[in-house]
Amino acid sequence: MEAIADKIRHYRQTFRPPVFYALNSLALWLSIGLAMLILGLLFFDLYLRIATNTYLLGKVDQAWLIVYEVPMLFGLMQVYFQGAERRYRLLYPTARRIHFRTPYAILAKEKHAYLRTTFALNGDLRALAKHLIEEWEWRREIKTRAQEPLSRLATGFFKLPSPSNFAAYMTGLVAVLAGIVIATLSGEALFADLEQFLIDTWHLIVQLWLAIVLPFAVCVLPAAVVLVWIKQIGETLLECVNDQFLSHTAFYRFISEVLELHDRGERLLMRKTRAWAYWTVRLTIAPLEDIPRIWRCIKRAKAIAQRSGRVRVHE
Repeated sequence: MEAIADKIRHYRQTFRPPVFYALNSLALWLSIGLAMLILGLLFFDLYLRIATNTYLLGKVDQAWLIVYEVPMLFGLMQVYFQGAERRYRLLYPTARRIHFRTPYAILAKEKHAYLRTTFALNGDLRALAKHLIEEWEWRREIKTRAQEPLSRLATGFFKLPSPSNFAAYMTGLVAVLAGIVIATLSGEALFADLEQFLIDTWHLIVQLWLAIVLPFAVCVLPAAVVLVWIKQIGETLLECVNDQFLSHTAFYRFISEVLELHDRGERLLMRKTRAWAYWTVRLTIAPLEDIPRIWRCIKRAKAIAQRSGRVRVHE
């Protein structure tokens, strides 16, 4: 298990994420700052609702916060592409004009060569991924079974519940609270005015959506950005202290990357969605002076696609 972790750690150190090469990018820190600002506004609004029975953000303001998350996403995408381009310029400083796909094509070739050399790969990458998963899970199961049962149960007590278990816990808690409230009501209060009871119930449901569900939906994406950023910093510090450390998530992230490299060689028959996403990204992150040139490339790509489609129909 240590040998696998060592090779994967060296692979991750050799091929760092593109964000690592764009840490001084203004778009990165603006996106993170926007995410923290949205979270700060939501938490301050929640504090005002609980402590002073007032609010800072209305329904329209919360809806606008969702709209403000779109620039944050495009900023993170721009950081990703900037990092890939900067890595390519570091490796090939004499290159003048860099095509949009060139850094990724060169990076894929370098990863293929590294995997074949380090893991002594004879077959395809899919077979390598399958072999690594079987070996990793087998050794992990042995390591888990070798632990003392009491210590394993004690450490498992402090772990966070899974999303499904957490949802079940919250459902049970809400059911218990509802049962307590209904049990404390008298029959006259509960059934005297059924129409008013239904009106009050609908009003409580609307308030629940406005006060809890909608703010929670707004803060999910910024919270994910901030938490992932903090988690990656923690993993980086831990890997600096122990160069043999490899988390379970990092292992499967490596497996996913290997399978993506394997799928790059497959010919896609349906590429309209991918082409639309590709040209949308090109338009949104390109400088203003390059937009006319990219628009001409889009028209040329459409013409080529239509021409190749007619050729396939005749064949």
